[in-house]
Amino acid sequence: MQYNFIYEHNSTSYEVVVTKKRMKNGHFRFRDGKFYVSCPYLFSKERIVECLDKFADKLLKTNIDNKMEKEDSLYVLGDKYNKDIDGMYIYNGYKFKDAKDLEIRCKKSIQQLIETRVRYYEKIMNVPSYKVRVQKMTSRYGSNSKRTNSLNFSLSLIHYSLPIIDSVVVHELAHYYYFDHSQNFYNVVYKYCPKYDYYRKCLIKGKFHD
Repeated sequence: MQYNFIYEHNSTSYEVVVTKKRMKNGHFRFRDGKFYVSCPYLFSKERIVECLDKFADKLLKTNIDNKMEKEDSLYVLGDKYNKDIDGMYIYNGYKFKDAKDLEIRCKKSIQQLIETRVRYYEKIMNVPSYKVRVQKMTSRYGSNSKRTNSLNFSLSLIHYSLPIIDSVVVHELAHYYYFDHSQNFYNVVYKYCPKYDYYRKCLIKGKFHD
């Protein structure tokens, strides 16, 4: 028996593919932008959602970490870099052993880049200035805090192309007008990022370039 449903987590919609079979415990995994659940016949949808609420962050974190390196390659701003003969990646004249090393050593650069994009879109969207922070985030790419008047962005955005990064910036700035995910909110997003749905799928599926 198999069925699908939509699961909302951290302001993002995910398709959940459920397969019920003869087994004792449920098995949850995240792949290609979807949650896959194998579970006993007696598992209700409500119980599956409860389990997803408990395990989704961990599954998404593992997915984000795994997307950083594929087949001995590393993506920086959407461009692919391969290992040299010493097993290192070279970007901007510097050598990095893996994605984590790159993120740590280039945190200041991605902070400056994202802050520049925020300032650009603040002007054209007529939004007051926000504080901008870039940090390691396990299950989302951006957030907007009304309390601190700050935007937070995931350090892992360094791997994505600029249009994809811009889609996250526009999303978070649109919350200045609507602090929800209503149609009015998405009307603002689509106005400044018409291809938002496509870029969102790139983020979910780990497609680093547009």
